Amino acid sequence: MLKPDGDGFKLHYDPAIAAPLRAVTPEMAKAGEAMLWASYDALRCPTLLLRGADSDLLSSATAQAMTQRGPKARLHEFAGVGHAPTLIAPEQIDVVREFLLAP
Repeated sequence: MLKPDGDGFKLHYDPAIAAPLRAVTPEMAKAGEAMLWASYDALRCPTLLLRGADSDLLSSATAQAMTQRGPKARLHEFAGVGHAPTLIAPEQIDVVREFLLAP
């Protein structure tokens, strides 16, 4: 997303956000993944997982695994969206509203 900057706009996030990932070794990645799954599996609250269908960070296979383990997240994928839905479009907001207001 962008934010106003004088007469124009600038990025509203750090464009080098992924730079530290270049230093991650396969061993570090495997250990980190194990820790994340252990934390996820410990969740016991209702969970909504929003995924952009075009995400290059959260694979469809991982999202499906998240519906089968831990809190067994309710998955909603948005077609034509990258990694993180912006929750600006009414149809995206409606999914969250329905989840939060469900009995």
